[in-house]
Amino acid sequence: MKDKLKIGIEGIRGIKSLNLELNLKPGIYAITGKNASGKSTLIASLASIFYRKILLTYFQNSPSNAKIEYELEGNKMLASKNSEQKKWDFNGDLMLNGFYEGSIIHGNRFRDTNYSALYEAARVQKHHLTPAENFIKDNLGVILQDNGNHYENLYRLKAKEAFSLFKFRGSPYFVENSDDGHLISQFSLSTGENLLISLLHSIHFQLIKKPQRDHYIVLLDEIELALHPQALVRLVKFLGQISRERNIAIYFSTHSVDLIRQISPHNIYYLHKHIDKTVEVINPCYPSYATKNISLFDGYDLLVLVEDNLARKLIEWMQRKHDLDASKLIHVIPSGGWENTLTLHSEIIDSEILGYSKSVISILDGDVETLFKTNYLDKGKCKNINVSFLPIPSLEKFLLEKLVKNVDHKFFRHFGDSFFKKKSLENIINDYVKKQNNKNDGKALFADLVSSATSVNRPEEEFVSMVCNYIIETEDHSKLADRIKRALN
Repeated sequence: MKDKLKIGIEGIRGIKSLNLELNLKPGIYAITGKNASGKSTLIASLASIFYRKILLTYFQNSPSNAKIEYELEGNKMLASKNSEQKKWDFNGDLMLNGFYEGSIIHGNRFRDTNYSALYEAARVQKHHLTPAENFIKDNLGVILQDNGNHYENLYRLKAKEAFSLFKFRGSPYFVENSDDGHLISQFSLSTGENLLISLLHSIHFQLIKKPQRDHYIVLLDEIELALHPQALVRLVKFLGQISRERNIAIYFSTHSVDLIRQISPHNIYYLHKHIDKTVEVINPCYPSYATKNISLFDGYDLLVLVEDNLARKLIEWMQRKHDLDASKLIHVIPSGGWENTLTLHSEIIDSEILGYSKSVISILDGDVETLFKTNYLDKGKCKNINVSFLPIPSLEKFLLEKLVKNVDHKFFRHFGDSFFKKKSLENIINDYVKKQNNKNDGKALFADLVSSATSVNRPEEEFVSMVCNYIIETEDHSKLADRIKRALN
């Protein structure tokens, strides 16, 4: 499929099997999961398409049955471990351009970081340096300090002299102290400054200064190292802009809750390594679901406010019917009456109590839809909150309508046969009518039905649950299910 890269990994770094399909359309994508779930292995396996040396270093101790399969637009390639020659063989060909910034052990960000580098950096003088590119200075300042001028005194060691005089494999950067002219090497800056300078350097020389190419992917492992939350947010914004301008896909592995919350659920790949060492890939995946196993509990992806417990049961059955809570965390809260529900919803929105990237929707009983429009929407109230309605007036009124007011023969017979064995539904209804109850809310009828159903050792919870299930199976609630799905996007 166009713009889709398939990859299958077997027998590498404790992974029995991992198979997934990655999107190559422009955008930023997060690969997340618990430690040892396969994030770095996946990133390195992808990088081996255009950086094959990584297989000899990162996967050099893989068993003889280890292999990686790739497929892009019908073109296939296989990387397999040659046990006799202790190397990796490639069969087939597949065109994919990109660059890779690896983890602490592997990757260009750390290749000059050692004690000898610190010694050599101390010998560097101002005449060995050239001003850093504006792209790097400006973005370093914006991302770390929210100030594009913060690193005006950033310089880079001239490439010609970096190796010949100091034996550096790269060209490290230096900051000149504005007070005394003292040079501070990249290696002596904070870890976040050091790593971000290297990342910006790679982006500048691999992307900005080179012409655009089709099917280009950027792979960043452990992107959040030593960056504070606000810097991470600005880094994601920066990467998103680069992705759009250069028409590239940017993938990074991360544990950062702050970072994951910046990414669309459709661009989050959650890796779950099972006990048998197979890795399940969950995509799309919503932020709270993705982070529930890698951080302290931080709430739900979606909060649903309803009027009462009966409405909650209906919504919970709808979740199961439409698989609404797949790869996301949803919580349903009864709030006590439709106007109380709206008040609570407004307070949640105004106070921002849910925090970033969380959603909330109120689902009211269907019989108040007209009242809501007249008393609230037409008066300019509650326009900033997400409100929807059940496909029935309420569970009690639904049963009153179907069993007494406008009898649905099919429903009456099926409902009676399903729930009432000792005392027939006909007798229950007749007794209810004899009471000459003039209330139209259906609560008295519902109480009678519950009492009769539970008198034959059937718990009320089971009865209510079965009634809700029946309603979900017989009534059209597809529009409401779509509203709940949209509330998450």
